Parts: sequence; structure tokens; C-alpha cells
Amino acid sequence: MIRLLRRVRRHSGLTAEVLGYLIWYLVDVLLLVSGGSRINVVGGLVVPLVVLWRRRTGVALVPVAAVAMGASIVVTAVVAVAGPPVATDISFAEQLALAVLVVAVLRRAPLRTAVLLTSVAALAIVGSAWLRTPEGIPSLAVLSALGWGGAVGIGLLVRDAETRRRAALEEVRSGERMELARDLHDVVAHHVTGIIVAAQAAAVVARTSPDDVDRALAAIENAGVDAMAAMRAMVGVLRGQDAEGARTPGAELGGLPTLVSRFDPGGEVVRLAGDPGLVHAVLPAGVAATGYRVVQEALTNVRRHAPEAATVEVDLRLRGEELLVSVRNDGVPSALPAPGPRGFGLVGMAERVTALGGDLTAGPAGPGLWSVAARIPLARR
Repeated sequence: MIRLLRRVRRHSGLTAEVLGYLIWYLVDVLLLVSGGSRINVVGGLVVPLVVLWRRRTGVALVPVAAVAMGASIVVTAVVAVAGPPVATDISFAEQLALAVLVVAVLRRAPLRTAVLLTSVAALAIVGSAWLRTPEGIPSLAVLSALGWGGAVGIGLLVRDAETRRRAALEEVRSGERMELARDLHDVVAHHVTGIIVAAQAAAVVARTSPDDVDRALAAIENAGVDAMAAMRAMVGVLRGQDAEGARTPGAELGGLPTLVSRFDPGGEVVRLAGDPGLVHAVLPAGVAATGYRVVQEALTNVRRHAPEAATVEVDLRLRGEELLVSVRNDGVPSALPAPGPRGFGLVGMAERVTALGGDLTAGPAGPGLWSVAARIPLARR
């Protein structure tokens, strides 16, 4: 029973939709007993089943919508041809399924396709109610028109919210790419500068044979200078500002003790563990900065979403050629969200970790526990 309740809560949207269909299908059956058309009961069963099919993994929404609307229009045609309609020649379960489909189409389908399918839905919903009710009883058609308009309004609101969220997520991802680009720029610029200095020094030392060595060293120097110029130009374009703008050095793992002490001044909640001396190890700057940012974001989320946490464990380890970062805390409410990065901060961190060839996971680690874990390769494969 408990497992069933958990499954129902996990699929609350599906449960609510199925219950809605069942309730209105029961109304359709009662109307059939009072003299309605049998074909309406068939439509009230077939159309909702087709609409529910869209929830299966890998099923495309547009073909399902076309089939459901086509089936509704066919039912309407059969009822119209069968003879004069009666007051109960309409399926409320079918109408609800089509309204749900309008919301889904407006939310997920491409704009032109969504407009076309919404127009067809108007024909199926409003037109069927008009044709399948007797003359002088236009109330069902009016109610159907209002229902279609309400579904369109909800669908447009949901589509706008989804569009805004995608734009915000893309902005976060873009910001993390730019931050990582700045870090990598600092690292590569340091090494390229070393190449230039070495080439210049070698040119001075090798004055005794200028014919061969000088040309090679000049080529190395020119290549380094060109690489620096191109890199500055590229980063400047990506950042949308002057390439010679101020630089902000990336954070290092050595700053984690300070970060932890700021989060927990008394040292009673957060425990920093892992390989001894790792916070002082020399790691690639992009890897070190990303590890620091993962811990920073995880601690920020603890403060925001689990302020009652009594224990927070920050663990950093080197395994092979990878840096493993884990932040685990208790005090999480029982109503846990689905596993995976949620919120813009973790989305940005996932983008940053993925850019380095690693992966980041966030989710429940047990009753009342939450864990954020990142795997960051020391060298991009």
C-alpha cells in the first residue's frame, strides 16, 4: 500500500488525468442509460486512451494528437449521419481529453504545428458539441467553446513559462561557459607566455648560428604571439567586452577551508574530509576552480533548502586521474524532488563539469539525506 502511494505521488499528474477521465466517463455511461448514443461512450473511451498514450517514453506528441482529433471528428460524423441528435449526444470524457491535448500541444509542439492542431481541436471540440446537440440547445456548444478557450489560455501560459525557463537555463549555461573560458584562458595564456619568453631567450643564446636557429625561434615566437592575440579576441567576443578587460582569477581548492568556515563559523555542522593535503595540491586551474564552485553551490543550496541540517560532509578525493567531489547533508524534507540537477545553480555547475569531460549528479541519498557529487577528469579526454 505504501509503495502504491509513493508511486501515485511520483506520478501525480498522470493520476489526476486518469481520475478526471474516469469521472467524466462515468457521467457518459449514466447519460447512455438515460437515452444517449452508444457511439459517444466509444469515443469517450478511445480518445482518452489515445491521449494517454502520449505519456509513454519515446512516443511523439504530434501523431498522437492527430489520431485523437481524427477519432473525435469521425465519432462526430458517425453521430451526425446516424440521425437527429439528442440532448446527451456528447462525450464529456472525450471533451476533457481533447482539452488536455490542446494544453500539451501548445506547451511542447513547434509553434506552427501547435497553431494548426489547436485549430483542428476547435473543430473537434466546439464543432462536435454543436452538431451533436439538438437545435435550440446551444448551451453545450457554448460551454465547449469556453472550455477550448480556457485550454488555449492555459497552454499559452505554460508555453510562455517554459520558454522563459529555457531562456534562463541557457543564460546560466552560457555564463558558466564564459567563466570556464576565462579560467582556461588564464592557464593557457600563462603557458603560451612561457613559450614566448623561452623562444626569446633561446634566440639571444643562440646568436652563434643565426641562420638556422633564429628562423625556428622566430617562428615559435610568432606562433605564440598569434595564439595569444586570437585567444584574447575570441574570449573578448564571447564575454561581450574588451579582451583586455580586467581578469578575475579562478578560485582554488585551497580556499575551501575559508569557504567552510564562512558557512559554519562554529565548526559544528560542516566537516571537510578527503585525501590529506588535497586542498593544497597543484591541480589544473579549471579543475580546481570547478571543484571549488561545486562545493560552494552545494553549501548555498544547503542553506537555502535545508537550513535545519545538523551534518554536512564535504569530501574531496583523487582517484586515478579524476577529482571526486561530494557534499552530503541531512535535514531534507520528506517530499524530495526528482533526482538530478534542479535550479539554475546546479544546472550551471553541471554545464561547467560537463565542459571538462565529467559529470554531476544531485539527488536523495537516503531518508532525509541529499547528496551532490561531481566527477572531474584532471585532463580532458
